[in-house]
Amino acid sequence: MNRFAPTRLRSRLALGLLALAGVNAAAVASSSPMPVLMVIANQDFYYQEYAAVRASLEAEGLRVVVAAGQRTAAIPQGMMSGLAVLPDRALTGADASDYSAIVFVGGWGASAYQYGFAGTYANAAYNGTRNVRQGVNSLINDFVAQDKPVAALDHGVTVLAWARVDGVSPIRGRVVVGSAGGTPAYRLGPSGFVDGERAMRSQIEGNGALMLNAMSVGDPLSAADDVWVDGKIITGENPASAARFAEAIAQSVMGTVD
Repeated sequence: MNRFAPTRLRSRLALGLLALAGVNAAAVASSSPMPVLMVIANQDFYYQEYAAVRASLEAEGLRVVVAAGQRTAAIPQGMMSGLAVLPDRALTGADASDYSAIVFVGGWGASAYQYGFAGTYANAAYNGTRNVRQGVNSLINDFVAQDKPVAALDHGVTVLAWARVDGVSPIRGRVVVGSAGGTPAYRLGPSGFVDGERAMRSQIEGNGALMLNAMSVGDPLSAADDVWVDGKIITGENPASAARFAEAIAQSVMGTVD
């Protein structure tokens, strides 16, 4: 699926019609979807993706709760990439029943949430902790079990690739999009790779997904529409795809996907 009908206009029209019919707007608001759980890394998340996706989700009328491995200041990737963000909560103990969807933001720091990855990253922050990786995997399992959207943008797609639901990746046999860029430096068995040497595709397709080529959805000159919905798995290519990515999540949450 690569086209999404706009939801904001429909929502406003619906509220206007309800008001004309004498329906209490406060009652309608109280029945709005639960918040979206947005996951960023404590070290090296992509600020541009975080900010753009959050703004777009909120513009679609969805509340956002930001989570990370620890509730300490999360540092963006790159010196000039944005401000530190204090997450609303730590991931450990988060309950899928409290949220309408889970979203993994990119940046190389997302590697810290890769449950099934057996290698070792050169940057120790990217290895995460066993407790946090298990917590993230449990959350993904719970969202899948509750048939709620599980979404990822850019390097965040590798988190889904390395998750395990019933022993396999939740994107095994699925079609996804993701960055054409590389992974951070790591060692796996006898092999070692420097920053950017191994394509992100290797981790995604190595876990059984089919990853579309960059800018192959819709306009071949733009990544703005490079978003793919495969059931409740929603993936986006890079920051340029953020608005369409958020719109797809909103439509899945609100049950308005065409």
